[in-house]
Amino acid sequence: MTAQAGRGARRPGLREVALALAGAVAAVLAAYLSYAGLQWPGPDVLLSGTIAVVLVTTALVSPHVGLVLLLIAIPLFDFGTLGPASAPFTAAHVLTAGTIVGWLARVVRDRREALPRATPLLGGLGLLVVAGLGSLVASLAPATTVLDTFRLLVLLLLAMVVMWRASTPQGARSLVTVLVWVAVALVGVEAVQYLMPGLGIGTIATQGLESSALLIRPAAFFLDPNFFAGYLSAAALVCAAMLVRARSWREALVWVVPGAITAAGMLATYSRTAWVGFGAGAVLVLLTAPAGRRGKLIIAVLVLAIAAVPFLPSSITDRVATLFQPQSTGSLSTRYLMVVSSVEMLGQYWLGGTGLGAFELAYPPYRQPGSLPRILHPHQLFLALWVEMGLLGLLAEMMIVVGIGIAWLRIHRRGYPGVSAAVLVAAIALVVESFFQYYLFFEYLWLFLALLAAVSVHNEEVSGV
Repeated sequence: MTAQAGRGARRPGLREVALALAGAVAAVLAAYLSYAGLQWPGPDVLLSGTIAVVLVTTALVSPHVGLVLLLIAIPLFDFGTLGPASAPFTAAHVLTAGTIVGWLARVVRDRREALPRATPLLGGLGLLVVAGLGSLVASLAPATTVLDTFRLLVLLLLAMVVMWRASTPQGARSLVTVLVWVAVALVGVEAVQYLMPGLGIGTIATQGLESSALLIRPAAFFLDPNFFAGYLSAAALVCAAMLVRARSWREALVWVVPGAITAAGMLATYSRTAWVGFGAGAVLVLLTAPAGRRGKLIIAVLVLAIAAVPFLPSSITDRVATLFQPQSTGSLSTRYLMVVSSVEMLGQYWLGGTGLGAFELAYPPYRQPGSLPRILHPHQLFLALWVEMGLLGLLAEMMIVVGIGIAWLRIHRRGYPGVSAAVLVAAIALVVESFFQYYLFFEYLWLFLALLAAVSVHNEEVSGV
């Protein structure tokens, strides 16, 4: 082959690919803004546009940096809009697009370096996208199904970016560290919401208890305190798993401080879902702790838990008590009754499903007496996947479970080392919580499952962990 022919066959360079993709993104963004009716020029538009361009350019040039910025911005998916009121988008949306497109440019340039290793867990996550698309055939809300399937595709691509970044133990640890300290910062926002609720920062949910007292549930910048608490539970469990493996007091201090902060923040959300998930994860932390420390840790945790009970506020102990009385509160009883309804719905929708995102349209005729009429969204992900996406959804769910089991077995064979064990317990906790919440589009469930898939194929751990 001649040199000229060789140059003609050269793959497009990263710069060319990135510029082409950036042009496509810019064209789509321009059409989007034009459709939304933006008037140019304007100081607000120019400022927002400048921020968006800087963020997307940074993510395109360096997806590694874009991913870190995205982990910081994910809690702001519904706050700090950069787009117009008629069609708002946030920094998180811009960073998601830029990071994924920048990573795809690297896939085109060097597939072997950029594509993560295939694992059964990643295959299960990919099958979810196929199941969402397949549910379009019989969907009761085709437009919603298409939109939600696209959301699943974006989450899958983001999971692959995470696996690429976490393909080494050092990369996995850096992402886990960012996730933990972002959670700590959000607890600071939560504290401000408690102390100065009049500032109107973020979201604060309120509800009455059986005693008629008003329960204040800060959610930082999340729309639902249960989802905020889910993130905090995962962060606290990561710290706990790393703490029990600490080899020095200095290393222990690095994890005990953020662990205590995130655990306290989770407790203050009054999220029973997070409490259950955290409890399951805490048991797993103890069972997977180094053998020489396991017995002492179990005794110490039991003693501390029993000693702490008398000092817990009555609002917390009363709420914990409701876990053992599922018919005592409307939200808990509705969750139970919705399971019954979902099983009945399978009699009609077991094959093709209602269509992804169409559960609410099919649910009312099946709603059980006594369930809260305002709750129409499924609260049990494991059933909702089958109801909404039919047999393909059930198959995807089973493949994900098998993938988690295989990843768990691989980590077990390596003796539950460092970051791998921390990611495992956090992922399992979020999976447990998905039995009580619709976590399908919860970014942190996808992030930790992606981290679990990545660490399961590591051949080594970070030195000193």
